[in-house]
Amino acid sequence: MNYAQGVSFRRMPLCAKYNLSKMKRFLLFLGVAFAATLSVSEASAQIKVGEGQVSVALESNNTFYTEDPTLESIGLDQPFKRTFGDRGSNDYLKVDYNLNSFSAGVQVDGYLPPLYGYDLYDYIKSKNLQTDKKNFAFLSFYTQFEGKNWGVRVGDIYDQFGNGLIFRSYEDRALAFNNAVLGARAYYNIGNYATLKAIAGKPRIYNERSENWVYGTDLSLSISDMLGWSNGILSVEGSYFARKDTDISEWNEDDYNDNWEVIGTTNRLSGNETVNLVSGRLNFEYSGFTFRSEYATKLNEDLHTPGKPLAGGNVLFLDFGYNYKRFSASASFRRMENMTTLIDPRRSGIGGGNNINYVPLLTRQHTYSLANLNPYLGASVHTGGEVGGQIDLYYSLRNPKARGKYWNFHVNFSMFNTLDHAMGGSKDATAPKIDGRNVWKDFNFDVERQWNKKVKTTFLYSYQRWDEEVNHYDASEPHYNTSHIFVGDVTYKFNKKHSIRTELQYLASEDYEGDWVAGSIEYNFAPKYSFYVSDMWNCEPMGDAQNVINFGGNYYEDMETGVGKNYLLHYYQIGASYTHNSLRVQLSYGRNRAGYVCSGGVCRMQPAYTGFNLAMTLSF
Repeated sequence: MNYAQGVSFRRMPLCAKYNLSKMKRFLLFLGVAFAATLSVSEASAQIKVGEGQVSVALESNNTFYTEDPTLESIGLDQPFKRTFGDRGSNDYLKVDYNLNSFSAGVQVDGYLPPLYGYDLYDYIKSKNLQTDKKNFAFLSFYTQFEGKNWGVRVGDIYDQFGNGLIFRSYEDRALAFNNAVLGARAYYNIGNYATLKAIAGKPRIYNERSENWVYGTDLSLSISDMLGWSNGILSVEGSYFARKDTDISEWNEDDYNDNWEVIGTTNRLSGNETVNLVSGRLNFEYSGFTFRSEYATKLNEDLHTPGKPLAGGNVLFLDFGYNYKRFSASASFRRMENMTTLIDPRRSGIGGGNNINYVPLLTRQHTYSLANLNPYLGASVHTGGEVGGQIDLYYSLRNPKARGKYWNFHVNFSMFNTLDHAMGGSKDATAPKIDGRNVWKDFNFDVERQWNKKVKTTFLYSYQRWDEEVNHYDASEPHYNTSHIFVGDVTYKFNKKHSIRTELQYLASEDYEGDWVAGSIEYNFAPKYSFYVSDMWNCEPMGDAQNVINFGGNYYEDMETGVGKNYLLHYYQIGASYTHNSLRVQLSYGRNRAGYVCSGGVCRMQPAYTGFNLAMTLSF
């Protein structure tokens, strides 16, 4: 996938080194966190400062990695890659002040050191090979004034144009992603008829500010308000966005090696120091029907994927919806080609933190572990483009005479194909051509039943088929893997405070990693305490040599001797959580399978590890 001048608060070391053993340091950290929890658990929901109000939000995610000889002997857990040590802590402290039309705030992101398994971790590791700084913080801030029809913000800005296809700056802590633009934004509303917005600044790349500028404008016109039509919504919108390379002469042979001739020549001929993007949108709503569309394109060539030649890009997005009483339906379609836009092309190949636009995957995002073992990662990274979409159908069956009883039905289907393209994205007319083919297909059906005030059940079936080859490289021939996942979920309430939830999952597959089984039991003492235990086990030996690449499977082949062996592994977890008002603390221990963590249709790869996890959120 996927440095502001005058700013001197980057990568500040915050922690001193303690002369304690590793376990003692972790226990000390737990004690401090618990004491802090008790001291703030009764905090007021508001803090008055003069005529204004201050709000504070704290989030802390911590892991202490422990030894696991089983995972290490197989090679799944590789402690030597955790160069920042056997613990990690991603922390976020945000303070906001509001007074009438004025607001301001600061946020400190502390990585003490960063958690293993994020793109941020690998980026910081590559930057710190010489300095060996493990702990650092990043400061962001803003001030904002808003009037009746206008607003101005200076500092770090989160915003997007339309669906984000040409520009989106946002934060996602599950991915350790933050590409906020440090600059200025202004908007003006002309009644309900039109909104004009402009933004300019320098985006964030992990713990640095890019030297490249981005800027753009967005215009929205409400045709329905102009015509006095109150029964529906009709609007047209358009955006312009640009990224300007501050010093194109830095695109040199050392940065791009074999691609230098193509990339360098193209830029010199076209003079594309600035990459321009435009989009147009149409939105319509009437009597339960909705239609939203957006087309976006790059007006000149750009580096969209590391190792690929420059190319133009475009994306078409269509979304249809219909609602009638307890029935709803939606369908989304997307065709994308070379549309990833990097903040700094000179830093290509450093993960999603270098993206300034947002083109999410249009597939169902599962919460059950086995259904989420192999999420669709997108084919455009290797092939340049893809086309597909998904359909969702919902229906709720309720008897007005029987309160507390209902059926909820949900059906989902998605499919994506690659586009016809030259292998490797080559522009050479003699390069091998690859026809577009299906690379992802899934069908999901789930039904939720509330039987009475005490019992609720959920059943899920998911069929998934994907091309394993396109996950690794642009292969001319497919290698399909298929899985059938079954999930049963039962919740029983003893009374208003006590409940138990049990979950059982089974994945059946004749290829890939074979069959898996997973289960969990969760007991809740509402509203404060919750306890759970879970396990996930690959229960079927597989001897397929094609599966040796899999990072989480059960068959591994020594690359030197060619001898293979099956490993049937238990990925166990035990944990508890405490909630009081706006405070939540969760502690768990277990073995974590290597796999993908997805948020909002964007995924990162989390390596396998065993250890303690402590998470805390607090706001007041």
